Amino acid sequence: MMKKTTTVLGLCALLTSPAFAAQLTLQQELVPRVLNGEFVYPERISANNSIQIKDGHNQLTVTVGQIVFEDGKRRKFDSQPLILEFSAAKDAELTLSYNKLRTIEEAKAFERDPKVTLLDESGNTIEFSMTQLRKGGMQGFRDYEREVADYNLALNKQETKESIAQSPQETQSLKASFNNLSREEQQEFMQWAMRNLK
Repeated sequence: MMKKTTTVLGLCALLTSPAFAAQLTLQQELVPRVLNGEFVYPERISANNSIQIKDGHNQLTVTVGQIVFEDGKRRKFDSQPLILEFSAAKDAELTLSYNKLRTIEEAKAFERDPKVTLLDESGNTIEFSMTQLRKGGMQGFRDYEREVADYNLALNKQETKESIAQSPQETQSLKASFNNLSREEQQEFMQWAMRNLK
């Protein structure tokens, strides 16, 4: 009985634990905000500012939070969120960094043209795409999860519009393919189409 209970508990733990296969270490001033659509809670960030990510495609939103000098005084600079999309190999150990900012002028230059570097454990550059989410006002009270969801929704709508715009050529291609089928193949296709109408 004890063996069965242990096995069941082990299976439950396996099913409920996320299937992470890679790790990303961020420079200390980089704050992970949203990972693959989910808010990154502080307990998911290790002491060395690492988070676990899945192998394959990842979408990570980060901000820079750093002390800079303005007119001889120290002040906190919080950047606009940056959405990065990249692929991670299985068991990869990646690092994300940027050139540290010293002055408010450097911070403003970063805001205009943000640059970050993503490397693998061998120091090779990992390709990624990056989008900056711009919004005025206080940066400390933002719903990053909602902003990323809105961004993804707008992106999906745009991709759908582009797909519809391309559809006349695709329709002609489908018609030509259908006409090239034998009568039996056409009937089989029509039966399949009728069964799968939405």
